[in-house]
Amino acid sequence: MIFSTLDTITRRTLLERSLPIHYYFERLLHHSTAIRELSFDTLKIVNTLLLPINASDYTIDLPSDCVDVVAVSPPGGQLKPLPQNDDLTSIRYHDTSGNFAPPPFPDLNKNGTTIFGYLGSWYNWYWNINDYGESTGRYFGARGASDYNGYKVIKERRQIQLPRSMNCGSLAVMYISDGQRVDNATQVDVEAISCIQSFGDWQASPNATNPFSPEAKRFDSQKRLLRARLDDLTNTDVIHIIRKSYTAAMKS
Repeated sequence: MIFSTLDTITRRTLLERSLPIHYYFERLLHHSTAIRELSFDTLKIVNTLLLPINASDYTIDLPSDCVDVVAVSPPGGQLKPLPQNDDLTSIRYHDTSGNFAPPPFPDLNKNGTTIFGYLGSWYNWYWNINDYGESTGRYFGARGASDYNGYKVIKERRQIQLPRSMNCGSLAVMYISDGQRVDNATQVDVEAISCIQSFGDWQASPNATNPFSPEAKRFDSQKRLLRARLDDLTNTDVIHIIRKSYTAAMKS
């Protein structure tokens, strides 16, 4: 899948329509409106934001336009998604004063204990012990640092819960947007470029408020074409559905 940006779509439209750069802001506004309208029932757009971590309870507040979280990654030159960890509790801890308190270290509801001097439950490692209670040095079930640095999306709080070990200050969150927040970081599927351009042509024409104008009809046609492009059904699938639905029976 190939993505484009709102800036690229707008500049390409001006070149294709032989319009000067002075129309950039007007077309940018129309194209952002088109993305918002298409996100309701046709197109899914992905935004990426660098969001701060709340130091009080190690959570991240989701943006107001967030529909679903795609990936959470530490900031840096390469974004490596963190794994989801459902072991994190969705309840915030409170101290005796009733204020929010950070979760216990090293993880929520888990304290590090030692087995013969080894940190056993910290990383969930299981050690082989002989009949004399001595460790044989072999272990299994090591889960490494994946769950230790994982995250959990709490939908009822519209927050991302993190363990106390996540002390990088901020994380990069990729999420599906409802179209209310659109900028140059918004990833738009290239299959939607023609549909977005047709909406911009409609709003830039004298028939911007006429839903029965030729420009509006062209936008409706491009929207149906976009839905067909985004559909995963292939010709083979359609033929298979038709053949599967066909039954032969003797006439009475």
